[in-house]
Amino acid sequence: MDIRNQEDETIRTRILIVDDHYVMRRGLCELLNQRPGFAVGAAVSNAQQALEITRQEPFDLAIVDISLGETDGIELTCRLKSEHPSLVILILSMHDEALYGVRAAGAGASGFVAKQRAGEMLLPAIDCVLRGEYHFSHL
Repeated sequence: MDIRNQEDETIRTRILIVDDHYVMRRGLCELLNQRPGFAVGAAVSNAQQALEITRQEPFDLAIVDISLGETDGIELTCRLKSEHPSLVILILSMHDEALYGVRAAGAGASGFVAKQRAGEMLLPAIDCVLRGEYHFSHL
């Protein structure tokens, strides 16, 4: 799925979205591509696709779901950070942060947002992690 924002040549932040639900990927693409300075460079449905695209193109931020089927988002985070240490990773999940936040942080994620709170927390969390800070409410 090519969801690139072709209109703005001054893009500062290239984003990778990894979520196995099409509607979620599409909604995140729409939301983030409308924000000045952001461009979703790719939106993929599984870990293998995420690893392949990050080997071909640079990204500043990856928004990763925990539930991806064959490989979970925690394992994917470990692999992405191993291959791309400067990549900032934000976990966006339907799972409770109290259960997964510590594991996400240990894997190298810079933050965690529960999908139930994404409407109010996603953009502030992105801003926070892109400044080099951490966004974990339960840690």
